Amino acid sequence: MDKKMKLAVIGKPIGHSKSPEIHQHFANQFDAKIEFRKDEVTSETLATWLADFFKDGGKGVSITLPLKEAALNYVDEISDRARLASACNVIYAKDEKLFADCTDGFGLVKDIEENLKVSLKDKKILILGAGGAARGIIPSIIEKDPASLKIANRTESKALLLKEDLEGKVDLKGKSLIVEAGGLTDDFLLADSYDLVINSTAVSTQAGKSLGLPKALFKGINFTYDLFYSAEKTLFMQESLENGVEKVSDGWGMLVEQGAESFRLWTNLIPDTSRLLEKPID
Repeated sequence: MDKKMKLAVIGKPIGHSKSPEIHQHFANQFDAKIEFRKDEVTSETLATWLADFFKDGGKGVSITLPLKEAALNYVDEISDRARLASACNVIYAKDEKLFADCTDGFGLVKDIEENLKVSLKDKKILILGAGGAARGIIPSIIEKDPASLKIANRTESKALLLKEDLEGKVDLKGKSLIVEAGGLTDDFLLADSYDLVINSTAVSTQAGKSLGLPKALFKGINFTYDLFYSAEKTLFMQESLENGVEKVSDGWGMLVEQGAESFRLWTNLIPDTSRLLEKPID
């Protein structure tokens, strides 16, 4: 790896992304030479950006909001993980082809179960949001045999479409899993109790914005997880703590673990994540 490997992260917004620093940390473990850029890319400019990047010798790209679903349209091969999710967060070049994969679910489950020591088995889980971020994590969550999974989205039809898509792709045979979908309404949210609530909406990327969740939602919940990462506690995390949730986490660990899996796909090297998990990048 004498020549610098060209990597990038794209999305909008992108200024907050720590992917360049994370992957430089991984590369340093192996004395690997990389060049990692971050570019603001929209769905309108995605096709042109990808074509230019890989034509210019690019090796791999991390895909963030809001491009995780659209990016599947511009690759030659789609992994099982990305196919099940109908979304991808990583693209890489191999044998003159572009491959799409989804390491988000892998990263989330590893962070929750191994790093945070919370088992997903037999848990009642509520996921807020039904976009590309939710799509990326749900198949991996289902593999862990939760008792139930509820998807709530501001636009109810989008949640119902996600549920229908999942049931058409994910093998639920032999599982007693109950999957429900509905709007982000008090009636739907408060119809059940939960062990874990995961925020997959982009609300935490918008300063001061709240989902307006009912306080009663948090009753009896031991753990909430925000896929967004932040140096300070996100508003969702703050609301969780204020309403009696004992354990909260942002998505830093997920970002690091999915990044390590992406790095493996790009380089065939498996980095150590422990130092980054202990001390997040400022």
